[in-house]
This record gives sequence, structure tokens and C-alpha cells, in this order.
Amino acid sequence: MSPKSNHPFEFLNQLQELGDMRKWLGPDFLKNMPMPNFQGVPFFQDEATAAPFPPIDLYNRSSEIVAVIALPGLKSQGDVALTVRPRLLRVRGQLSSYFAGAHDHVLSSELFRGAFDREIDLPERVNPDGVKAVYRSGLLIVYMAKDLARETPGNTVAIEFAPEEG
Repeated sequence: MSPKSNHPFEFLNQLQELGDMRKWLGPDFLKNMPMPNFQGVPFFQDEATAAPFPPIDLYNRSSEIVAVIALPGLKSQGDVALTVRPRLLRVRGQLSSYFAGAHDHVLSSELFRGAFDREIDLPERVNPDGVKAVYRSGLLIVYMAKDLARETPGNTVAIEFAPEEG
């Protein structure tokens, strides 16, 4: 670290030096150490590029939007909640440990566990009443019927011009 300075932004320079230390020691050296998170700002730059969880694929079909959500390890309906609004899909829940027993010593841990909450803006309006969800092989598949009534143009109305009085 640099010697003490009166420059108001010196602390930020010192934080950058910690990030450089990670390059020297290797990417896994600080992996399991708790690092501060200043109100949502990642401590190291590559944390900002981490993919949101759970990963979601969206498919646009002729009459529906399909979301495929990777959620390995769900055991019951109580593990996950799904909310659909006309332009929004929200999935939230809790994933517990997939495998580890009480006496297991974990050597490496990269699988997500814990609470999750993700919202996805939908590309088209869907009918929240026309939703079907199926969980199979670690994937939550959500079929959302498009709100076609809102997408179709209204009827053309002929305008009658009345003769002017006078």
C-alpha cells in the first residue's frame, strides 16, 4: 500500500492496488475470503460481469413466450415462487446444498446456493392468466400465452360526415 497521503481519493488508489494483488496471487487465492461489498458496488472488477442467477433463456413463439430457467436442486414447490405480469417475469426462491452431508468436507464450491430473486422484462405483453410452469431435469419451463387481444389493431370505424346546418 502507498504511504499515507492527504489526497482525498488516495483510499480508492489503495483499493486498486488490492485488485492488482489478486492478479499476482492468482484468481483463486481470494476466492473464498469474504470481501466487502459497498452498497452493491463490487470490490473486484470481474464481479460486475458475473452472470445473474438464475440463468434464463427466452423464446418468442407465435402465440407464446417461453422462459427456460436453470434451477438445479429444487425439491418442492415451496423452494421457488413465480410471478408473471403482462410485461414482467419474476422468479425467486431458495436453493440449499445439493449434495454435502453433515460430515462432508467441501473441497471446492462453485454451485449457487442461497436466496435468489430475478426479474426479466418480457419483449411482448403476456396474459398472466395464461401461464403454465413445469419443473423437469433441473429446468423450470414457463409457458406464457401472449396477450393477442392487445396486439391486434382495433376495427376501422367509418366516420359519417353530417351536412352542415345553416
